This record gives sequence, C-alpha cells and structure tokens, in this order.
Amino acid sequence: MKPLNDRNNFLYLFFSLSALLLSSALAGEISGEWGRDLFSVVTVFIWLLALKSLHPDLALRRLVYGFILILGALTLLWRLDPSRGTAALILIALLISFMGAFRLAMHKILFDGPIDSNKIIGSLSLYMLLGLIWTVLYLLLFLYDPQAFHGIEITEWRALFPRLAYYSFVTITTLGYGDISPANRVGEFLTYMEAITGLFYMAIFVSSLINRGLSPRSSS
Repeated sequence: MKPLNDRNNFLYLFFSLSALLLSSALAGEISGEWGRDLFSVVTVFIWLLALKSLHPDLALRRLVYGFILILGALTLLWRLDPSRGTAALILIALLISFMGAFRLAMHKILFDGPIDSNKIIGSLSLYMLLGLIWTVLYLLLFLYDPQAFHGIEITEWRALFPRLAYYSFVTITTLGYGDISPANRVGEFLTYMEAITGLFYMAIFVSSLINRGLSPRSSS
C-alpha cells in the first residue's frame, strides 16, 4: 500500500475500521480473557492509525493523542476494576472518538478539495463510523439493561461488541434478519433511528456526493 497522504488517507481509514471490526469478531471466537484483552490493545492501536489518517491539525492532533492515551488508561483500569462504571467510561470515550472522527472526516470530504475516488471511499468509511456509533449506543444500553435485546447472551461488554456491531450494521442497512431484536422502548427508538439515518445517508449524502464528483465531467 502507498504511503499515507491526502490522496489515499480515506483508504487507510476504511481498512483501519475494517480491521477493528475483524479483530472484534476474531476476539469473540477466542475463549478466555486474553482474547478480549488482545482486542482492547488492538482497538487502541488501530484507532490511532484511523485518526492519524484524517490528518488533524497540530492542536487537534495533540487532543487526539491525549484522548487515545485516556482510552488506553481506561482499558488498563478495566483490568483492575471491571465494574459497570469503568466499562461505561470506556464506551463513552469510544463514542466521543467515533463521533469526532465522523465529524472530521465529513468536513474533509465535503469542504476539502474536489470529489475523487478517495473521498468516495471516505463516504463508505463514514457509513461504517455510523454503524460503530450505534454499536456503542447499544452497548451502553445493554450495560444498564442486560435484558434490552432478545437473542443476545448476557456477558461482558467486550464479548458483546461483535454481536451488537452485527446488529447495528444489519439495522443500518435495513436487512432486518430478526435474530436479534430490541426488548424495550429505548432499544426500539435507537433501532429505528439508525435505520432512518442509514436510509437518509445513502439516499441523500452519498448520491449528492457522487453527483458532485460527476458533474464536472458531464458538463465538459
């Protein structure tokens, strides 16, 4: 793969997010605590690469690195104090980082230069970030209500990550397999809001982005 630059940075972001999801799935297949610890470590390093690919300015870069250190410290704290409060802090940190990455990537796609293939890949990365944002929201809900979803075993939140990521992407793409379903009103609300967001994103954002990319060619 070519060195990271403004022409392929979203490709790095896409593969980083894909690696994050793959590592969570593989960790879910490994029995024992060490597999989950491996996922935690891999998450921090992969997420560091993902944020680096967005080329934040110096001030924001310092904030990002500081936030990554906080996330790593919280992950270590979880080993010493595996309480619901510590898990909630980790998930909130992940939620803020996913939302921050989404905002930064969207700004670069919309307002930083012409639309090209790199930015089309970036729009796919944004879609993945949306699915990850809702994954964390589902995890937070499950953390405080273990009966929030039908079809999910009650276990540690890191083991639930791949299952709820699966549910999130099935929901955002409106596939609706039905093997997992919400069991309370908040879960239902989050589910249909994600479905609405996914439809709006594909129908409005991506289509307008592609039209903007094609319009100079069509007018010439």
